[in-house]
Amino acid sequence: MPDKKIETGETVKRKSAEKNSSKIHAQNMKDFYSDLKMDGMIFAKIIRSPKKSGTLKSIKAKDLPEGYFLVTAKNFPGKNSIETLGTTCEIFCSEKILYEGQSLAILAGPEKKVLEEIAASIKIEIENATFEKKILSQKRVVIGGGKQKNISKYFSRAAFTVRNKWTYRLNSTPQNEADGALCHFEKDAITIFTPTHWPHHLTQNLSAAFGIAEEKIFINKTLSSMPSTNSLWGNTLLVCQICAASLVSGKAVNLSLSQSEQIKFFSNPGEVSITHKTALTKEGTFKAASIDINFDAGAYNPFAQEIIDRLTIASTSIYHFDKLEITAQATSSPKPPTSVNLETMDAPSFFAIENQLQKICSETEFSPDEIRAANSTILRSEKTKMPFVLEIERPRDTLEAVLRQSDFRRKFATCKINSEFGYEKIAGYKGHGISPRGTGLACAYDASGYYGTSIFEYGQKMQTTLQKDGTLVIHAQTPSAAVLEIWKNIAAEILQIEPKMVKINSNFRLKDEPLTPENFYSNLSIMTGLLRKCCQGIQAKRFRDPLPITVSKSITKAQINQWNKIKFRGVPFNSTSFVALALDLKIDPCTFWPKIKNIWVTVSAGKILAIKEAETRIKFSIQKTLAELVEGERLDAEKISIAFVNSETESKQIGALIKKALPAAFSAAISQALNCNENFLPLKSNSLFTLLSQAKLAEKAEKKEVKEGGAQ
Repeated sequence: MPDKKIETGETVKRKSAEKNSSKIHAQNMKDFYSDLKMDGMIFAKIIRSPKKSGTLKSIKAKDLPEGYFLVTAKNFPGKNSIETLGTTCEIFCSEKILYEGQSLAILAGPEKKVLEEIAASIKIEIENATFEKKILSQKRVVIGGGKQKNISKYFSRAAFTVRNKWTYRLNSTPQNEADGALCHFEKDAITIFTPTHWPHHLTQNLSAAFGIAEEKIFINKTLSSMPSTNSLWGNTLLVCQICAASLVSGKAVNLSLSQSEQIKFFSNPGEVSITHKTALTKEGTFKAASIDINFDAGAYNPFAQEIIDRLTIASTSIYHFDKLEITAQATSSPKPPTSVNLETMDAPSFFAIENQLQKICSETEFSPDEIRAANSTILRSEKTKMPFVLEIERPRDTLEAVLRQSDFRRKFATCKINSEFGYEKIAGYKGHGISPRGTGLACAYDASGYYGTSIFEYGQKMQTTLQKDGTLVIHAQTPSAAVLEIWKNIAAEILQIEPKMVKINSNFRLKDEPLTPENFYSNLSIMTGLLRKCCQGIQAKRFRDPLPITVSKSITKAQINQWNKIKFRGVPFNSTSFVALALDLKIDPCTFWPKIKNIWVTVSAGKILAIKEAETRIKFSIQKTLAELVEGERLDAEKISIAFVNSETESKQIGALIKKALPAAFSAAISQALNCNENFLPLKSNSLFTLLSQAKLAEKAEKKEVKEGGAQ
C-alpha cells in the first residue's frame, strides 16, 4: 500500500502506520487537525436525534450516491460502546434515545454539500417514550445534630436566619477550532489526528470498540483550544464515530463539529442550583447552615460523583460552621451529557456561598468583611470540627490587602445607603436617571491534587533524565509556555546548567503513556514540586553514578492518606492557592447595562516564579470570565489591579482562581446596585430590566398587603 500524504500548506510525507508500529504511540503536533489533508480523504456529518426521548425504530436513507456511506448501530463495524470511569454509553444510539441531538449515525462522502442534502432527506422513525430520571451520584455530610443528624432546631434559636437559592450555568466561550478528527485505517492499524486531552482513554476505547491492538493505534495530538472546551470523553466518542466511517469506507475521514455543536454537546457545563440556609448569632458568627446542591448532569456524566464531591467540599469555602448539613446530588435529564472542566468544576459552590454572604449583609447590619473575618477559621493550624481542612497561606492577610487597596469598606457603606432608592434611581422610574453603583467582594481557593478523585488514584508522575551531553530531558505532558520556562529555570538552578540545556519530551510510547487526563499534568504546583524533587535526586547521584541518570517522582501514599475517602473528611488537596477580589460597577440608566469600573485582585499562591507571566495570565482569565457573564455579550473592566502576597513557600497554581471569584463579586455588586437579589448567572441582555421590574411589582404587592392588613 502506498504511503498516504498529509498536507499542511506544503505536502508532507508520513510513514504508514504499519511502519510506525515500533515508534511513538502518542505524540504532539504543531498543527490543527482541520488543516490536514490526506489522499482520497472524505468528510463526515453526524446524524442526530430530533427528539429528546423515545425509542428509535429506523433510520432510512434513499439510495446513497456512489462513494457515500451511512454507519448506524446496526452496521457498526465493532463494539458499539465506550466506557469512562465505569459509565458506558453507546457510540450510536441503537434503541433508547436519551437526549435531543444524540448521535444516531454518521454520514460520510467526498462533498460536504452533498452530505448536507442527503442528511436532510434521511427519514428517522422514533416511537414516543418517557424519559426516566435517575440519581447519578449523591453525598450527605452532617456535623452536629446528635444521633438523628438533624440540625433544624438550631435555626429556630438563631438571631438571624437567611435563606436563598443560587443558580450557576456559566459556559466556556468558543475557542479557535471546534472538536473533531482526521482518522485513517491502514491494514490492521489506525492513525488519528485529534485534539484529545486524554490519549490513554482514547486508546483503550478504540482498541475495545474495533478489536485493534493498542500498539497499532497511533495518536497525533493536534493543537487544541482551552481544555474546558474539550469534553474529555466526548472527544473519544466522536473519534470512535469517525473511525467507524473510515473503517466502513476504507478512506481517510475528516469531521469538524460546527460551533453550535461544540457549545451544545462539548462545552455544556450543566446547571447547578445551590440553596443556602444560614443561621447566625447576634455577633455575626455562623451557628448552623443547611446547604442543598443539585447538579443537572444531562443524560449522563462519568465524572458525576467527582463533581458532586468537589461541589460539596467547596460549598463552605474557607468558612466555619458549628452545625452543618450538606446534601448534594447529580440527576439525569433529557439534555445532552454535560462536560467537565477539571479545574473549575467547583466554581458554582463559590458563587453560591459568596453571594449568600452578600445576602446576609443586605438583611443585617453586618458588612462583608466583618462576616468573613468572624467565620473564616478552618485552616489546618486551627482547631475545627469542620470535615474539610485546608492549607491556605495567610488568607486573612490576603483579604485585608484587597480591602485596603479597593477602599471596600467605605464604598460598601456608601453604595448601601444609595441603593435604598433601588429601581427608582433608574430612568423611567420617577425620572431620576441616576447611575446606581455597587461593589462586590468574593474569596475563593484553587485546589490541585484532589486526593479523593476516582482517577487520581493512578498517581501523578514526573520523570527526568540527565543525558551524557549534559542535557536534561523532562518527560511529561507539555505545560504552558510560561510554566515550561519556570521548569527550565528551576532545573537549571538545581543542576547548575544553562536553561537552554533543559528539554521537554511529550511523546510517549504505549507503556509510558500517562493514564490520567492532560489537565492533571498541566498544573503548576504538583508537577513543579515533583520536578524539583527529580532534579534534587539527579544532583545527589550525578557525581557518583554514570550518565544518563533517570529519576522519577510521584505523589506519596502518605500524602493521599491525609484524606479519608470513606468518612469524607481530612485534608482533601495537595496544595491550595487563594484569592480575594473586589469589584466596582455602575448601571447605565438608559441601557440597563453594567459597566465595570475597577477590579482589584490579591493572590496568595506561594512563591511567584514569574510575576509578569502570572499577571498576564490573571488578566487574560479576567477578560475570558467577563465574556461569559452575559449571554452573547462581552463586558470589559476599565482598570485592573493585581497584587501577590510575598512568600517563599512552594508555588501553587492560579489558573482557575478568577473563574471562581469574579462571577460572585460581579453578582454581589449587581445586587447591591439595584437593591435586589441577582441569583443567577449568566445574565441575559434584559436581565437587569427584568430584575428591576420584578422588584417594583414585589414592592407594590407588599405595600398593598400592608395597607389591606391595616384597614382590617
